[in-house]
Amino acid sequence: MSRIDRQTVEKVASLAYLKLSEDEIAYYQKQLDRVLDYMQQLDSVTDSLPADWRADLVGPVTPERPDVARPSNAVEKVLRAAPKVVGTAFQVPRIIE
Repeated sequence: MSRIDRQTVEKVASLAYLKLSEDEIAYYQKQLDRVLDYMQQLDSVTDSLPADWRADLVGPVTPERPDVARPSNAVEKVLRAAPKVVGTAFQVPRIIE
């Protein structure tokens, strides 16, 4: 049984500024019915978890490492690779006149 009637398809088509042929109206009527059937299936799905379920107890634990500050020479490496350096910054060509 079709829950979407012809007038509904024509109304949606007019809101979208579409002109549909007779075949297209029948096609979209069936397609919209399928969408409503799927939405009804989604309504029947439970959206709550069991009371004993806890996310922190399920699955493997992600290993953690200590957060320790370490010296780094990344700035020196980057500046050595730069085409031109002024102090501790790159020098780039001026692009705005």
